[in-house]
Amino acid sequence: MRKQKILIVLFAGSLVLPGVVWAGFSGRFDTENNENRKLAEFPEVNLESLGDFPEQFEAYYKDHVPFKNDLVKFCNFIDTEFFRNTKIGDVVIGEDNWLFYLPEREGENAMADYQKTNVYTLEQSAEIASGIAKVRDWFLNRGVEQFHYYVAPNKETLYSKYMPEKPKVIGIGDSRMETFAKYMKENSDVEFDFLADYLREFTEKYQLFRKYDTHMNNLGGYITNEKIVQDMTGESLPIEDIQVLIGTKPCRGDLSRMIGRYKELNDDREYGLNYFHDGIRYKVKKEESEGGEEILKVFKSNSENEKTLMVIGDSFRLRLEKYMPYRYQKTIFVRIDDFDQELLDKYEPDDVIVITVERDQRYMEKLDSYIIQDSGE
Repeated sequence: MRKQKILIVLFAGSLVLPGVVWAGFSGRFDTENNENRKLAEFPEVNLESLGDFPEQFEAYYKDHVPFKNDLVKFCNFIDTEFFRNTKIGDVVIGEDNWLFYLPEREGENAMADYQKTNVYTLEQSAEIASGIAKVRDWFLNRGVEQFHYYVAPNKETLYSKYMPEKPKVIGIGDSRMETFAKYMKENSDVEFDFLADYLREFTEKYQLFRKYDTHMNNLGGYITNEKIVQDMTGESLPIEDIQVLIGTKPCRGDLSRMIGRYKELNDDREYGLNYFHDGIRYKVKKEESEGGEEILKVFKSNSENEKTLMVIGDSFRLRLEKYMPYRYQKTIFVRIDDFDQELLDKYEPDDVIVITVERDQRYMEKLDSYIIQDSGE
């Protein structure tokens, strides 16, 4: 009987004690959001939503359970160091600790892109191309002079040499985006560019992506920017003609945070660029954000190009913000989810580009619904 009481006390203590410790000392533990998503909020309690409360509370508790980040770090350490796993959640650990983001979900399946198991049929390509052409025509009919769609490659598309043996590439031939880019070149008059081939030429000499992040570094952003500028204006300043400096501070990233090794993986560096666009200056005139994520930015500069450019895209558009404002007197950057016709009417851009990343096929496949969904067309 005494042993049973001891066991009951120990069991009850195991349930209560972590919460008590967390309540008193949570400030000393890692409580940051280490995931590429918004964590669940505490559900509202009312009669109308009472039936959904248990499921919503479970989602909230899973996202906010005491010591979650520290437990995740410990489990990931065991997985990688003892069991030599190369995939933790959506993050793949490659050679020399290169990290890759390969989610497997509808609309954003980078794993299928890498393994070449999701190639479009001709009918699918034709339907997507028709939607992009519809958007192009919609812009041109509203006074836009040039429209161009760019797709930034997944990190593993350019740096597959750092990928581990598993996961293996299953498909043969071109990937989904390579296939679609060829279709666009042969069957559409829309200015469409998958940037993989262009950027691949620079990968032997330069590191274009951050090792521990999903995004390009400053070098990748600059080289991508000058490719776009060449297409839109006929001018560019090659990377070879400016000074490239290697930073001294660690360049960490979202992927290292996702696997609980944000502080440990600190050997990557960001690059600084000097001696370009002398005499041209720009400043941000308007900026809007939501939950720390930028929605809208408006830049003004003393560039000789008097035109206005609007850049619509996912987070990869942000890699152009350091450089594109030198090329236009006014440049507007807007998150694709927040674009509406009022912005077009307000800023009256001469040129429009859309840029999205290879893995997030939702935007390209349904571009018309993101751009002209409220237009009545």
